[in-house]
Amino acid sequence: TAALGSEQVILQLRLQQRRTREQLVDQGIMPPLKSPAAFHGQIRSLERARTENFLKHKIRSRPERAELVRMHILQETGAEPSLQATQMKLKRARLADNLNEKLAQRPGPMELVEKNILPVDSSVKKAIIGEGQRNGED
Repeated sequence: TAALGSEQVILQLRLQQRRTREQLVDQGIMPPLKSPAAFHGQIRSLERARTENFLKHKIRSRPERAELVRMHILQETGAEPSLQATQMKLKRARLADNLNEKLAQRPGPMELVEKNILPVDSSVKKAIIGEGQRNGED
């Protein structure tokens, strides 16, 4: 009898958690109380047909592959579709390596001040250049 009691508790919980009739009507699962079920079925089939027509129209009027490539939505690639993701990852990794290499080679702030690329106050510039010359003499 303990199993029967637990089943009743579970059933009570499920009944408490179920959606109200209004929620079911809002979601289109049940017909509204004021309209006949057949009318509700017709409305649903009409909505489904309208959606189907809309999607068919969208598919017919979608741009060609060449247009998507021109708009940079698709990549122009000779690789098979199964390899395109791997090819993109490789391309990104190559770009990241190239960028890291260029960042490592870029000049520091002292070099930019010495070459008059980075503007600083003249007294600061003299101190920096003087410091650089002293370090060079050591």
